[in-house]
Amino acid sequence: MEVDQALLDTIFGQQNRLFAFLLSLLWLLVGIAAKTFWDKLIERREELAKLRRDKKLEILEQQLSEFYWPLHLRLEKDNLIWRQVFDSETQLSPDLRKRLETHFVLPNHRAILEVLESKIHLARAPKELSEQIFQYIRHVAVYQALREVGISDKDPVDFNEPFPQDLFRLVNEKKEALQAEYDELLDLQREKPRKRHKFRI
Repeated sequence: MEVDQALLDTIFGQQNRLFAFLLSLLWLLVGIAAKTFWDKLIERREELAKLRRDKKLEILEQQLSEFYWPLHLRLEKDNLIWRQVFDSETQLSPDLRKRLETHFVLPNHRAILEVLESKIHLARAPKELSEQIFQYIRHVAVYQALREVGISDKDPVDFNEPFPQDLFRLVNEKKEALQAEYDELLDLQREKPRKRHKFRI
């Protein structure tokens, strides 16, 4: 029995076209699946990046609003009163000096200590700043003890506990660095031009 060659060519031709079509369809499905997988991967990476950025923003905001800005402002007040009143040539009566110490200087120190004692975990301070903070704590502890027992003619420096001269500068530098990092992250998140963002404290 002879097989019609034309019929065979037609059958094999149809099979080849069907195979080519199925192969093309398979590659299309693989391509769609690969693109879907890639899109999901990119989306997941973006979500993780956003979560990390949001967490970093949250930590920075806590550091700034609960530690560095309050500390900076309190130290600024302390610097002002010492520069303008105690270290200047302003002649104050002993009674007025005592009242300033009692009603402003010491309460301000107590407020600073409260920030340090309750929020020190937010500081993440470099070694030099940490040393200045602990020197400040020792200075104020001696200062308060002297005044509480009625010794007004001695200061902590007389007991080898001087005020940490670099504390304000270091706090300000750290605050500015954290503020800049916070602003940059916030601006990246909002995709807006950089600007300063202020906290309520």
